[in-house]
Amino acid sequence: MHLNLLIATSQLNSKNGKILGSGTLKSLEEFADILIRIGLKTDIYDLPNGSRNPDKASPFSLNSGFAQNTDELNIFEIPEVIQNQPFKRHLLKINDQYLRQYQHNRTISYVLKRTIYPWILNECFESFQKNQDLQRQIQYQEFQSNAGYWIKEYALYEVYKKINTEVDLDVTYNINHPKTIDFINKHSDQIKYYIYCQFLCYEQRQKLLKKMKNYGINLIINLPFGVEFESADVCFHPEVFETEFQVGCSPEPEHGYPEQAWGVAVYKEKTDGLKKYLTAKMNWLAQLGNGVFLDHLVGWCGQYIVPVNISPDSQYPHGHFITDNFEERKNNIRWFLDILLKTDLQIKGEIAGDNQRVLATRAVVDELLAENHKIGAMAVPRWETKNNQTIPLSKYKSSTLVMHETHDTSTMLQYLLNQKGEKPDFEQPGIILDYCRRVLGLPFFLKDVPLEIKNINQKVWEEVARRLVKGVPTDEVILTLSGLISLLSPDHHSTTIQNNINNKPGTSGLVGNEYRNWSYYTLPVELLEIDPVVYSFLKKYAQGDYLPFDYFHYLDAIFYHNAELEVIYSKTANRAIIYQNRDTWRVFDKVDFLNSNAISTELVINNRTENEIWERINLKPFLELNNERIHFFDLNYHLAQYSYSGYELQQEDLFVKLDANQTHHFLVSTPILK
Repeated sequence: MHLNLLIATSQLNSKNGKILGSGTLKSLEEFADILIRIGLKTDIYDLPNGSRNPDKASPFSLNSGFAQNTDELNIFEIPEVIQNQPFKRHLLKINDQYLRQYQHNRTISYVLKRTIYPWILNECFESFQKNQDLQRQIQYQEFQSNAGYWIKEYALYEVYKKINTEVDLDVTYNINHPKTIDFINKHSDQIKYYIYCQFLCYEQRQKLLKKMKNYGINLIINLPFGVEFESADVCFHPEVFETEFQVGCSPEPEHGYPEQAWGVAVYKEKTDGLKKYLTAKMNWLAQLGNGVFLDHLVGWCGQYIVPVNISPDSQYPHGHFITDNFEERKNNIRWFLDILLKTDLQIKGEIAGDNQRVLATRAVVDELLAENHKIGAMAVPRWETKNNQTIPLSKYKSSTLVMHETHDTSTMLQYLLNQKGEKPDFEQPGIILDYCRRVLGLPFFLKDVPLEIKNINQKVWEEVARRLVKGVPTDEVILTLSGLISLLSPDHHSTTIQNNINNKPGTSGLVGNEYRNWSYYTLPVELLEIDPVVYSFLKKYAQGDYLPFDYFHYLDAIFYHNAELEVIYSKTANRAIIYQNRDTWRVFDKVDFLNSNAISTELVINNRTENEIWERINLKPFLELNNERIHFFDLNYHLAQYSYSGYELQQEDLFVKLDANQTHHFLVSTPILK
């Protein structure tokens, strides 16, 4: 097992990687360098910025399934900048002035970058055209040949947008039409400019990927389900896309999500045109990363489609599934995954959405695993339930891709505090309680959730993080970069919305992006190295052995009489003891005591009433009651100690007396307590 980190390149907050208002590939390189210096080969899950609107960036706002965004270029590594030292010094001065002025501001300015970058790239392009470097010109031609499926159409489309070309569908989007060829010849320099920009993106990404491979770090690229209508892909490939509808997400009332319209075109499922398009797309992505994280994998079961234009007063819901047949859904997703399996890409898949498509997706993933294909199927422990209870970490299969946080969930800290930014996240306390007991193994009752930062000792946060990473028997565990830092670092425990990658789920570049997604920098990546708590944690726990721990079980009320009592218990192996003392949750750190006593079980009894309760509790369901003495050390009640023979407990049960709202938290052992 090892811990992987989920980031967004444009949001990476590194000392030297931020350039003119947002993160760059230099930030990603610095991030990888830090991981290696710490001694980690943690894989990086990257969400490149595919936005069209600078204020509302999102990986869903894709205007191409192939092109990269020049926002992430490191302009100081462009050969045409390096060769022009006066120009480079001028750019460094502009960048330094910006960073000095806004060094404490975590808000990203896409507007600044998109104002200045076109000027820089145009200057570079003019230098490139004049350059007689034969080797570089050969590389440029090789790039065009390599990107032959899409690059000319993409560049032509960008020129169309720039000059507001009138659209004649039979001409404009037919690259071989005589009138289109005349247009290309007339605007050849502008078209070459966009090809050149993609050439820069490609060579920088290739260089970075080569370095990461040498490091042993895998770069997993986020792959959104579709592309927007206003894209070269959709306009030039009517054999691939249906434009009378848009893809969305069906209502999920059980999860609190309404119907969503994503503003992306519908794929013509299982067609020859789609197969050719996807084959080209996956082979291209294989040159930019080691793997893909399939965002909305269940969409390949059969798309949920809604009209392109939805009237505000129209009847809800507006959409329907293309198919709801279980076997057909399985065939659909298998058809798609077979295309991916022909590449060298690692396959990671988000499996979230409506229940029936999730079932079909999991069935296909299980078939692929049985055939010895490697595919990581996402599970988010706070969502995964069985019989209306969350699934303990120890129950996951090794092949499962456990994501404690995704790009559009609250961070772990936010979830436990039930707060995101200035607002509550509106999760039901009972759901948080179940997660705390069954996933994190915390001895909580309803009065203890949601958590409050002031009531949690720092060592508890560190133990929670350790359990999230070490307590899962899977090959991979994922946390977001800011989520990890905010959970661990005493100086950065924060629920601010700035610690989220995508501020609201289901928000594409066209739809619902009033939340200003992707508008903030992460916490500084240097904290991985300079924050002593974060650094120590990563050194100890980011890679290593699985240490299973027990969760808290609920003792059925048939084993005692008073229904106002709550009794939970858990085995103590492979985890620290967390208890409450004077309203603060702490880690029990009396090491000598723990080492000298065979602590086997935690037993926690809570009186949720305003009255005193006397009660006897049958311990047989979870304790072996033989003739030896059994000792109880009460962590919550003046550290009192009690001792009984196993025979007494068999005959009489355990007698407890609890004051109003009192909790007894016992450590149970067999040797004499010291």
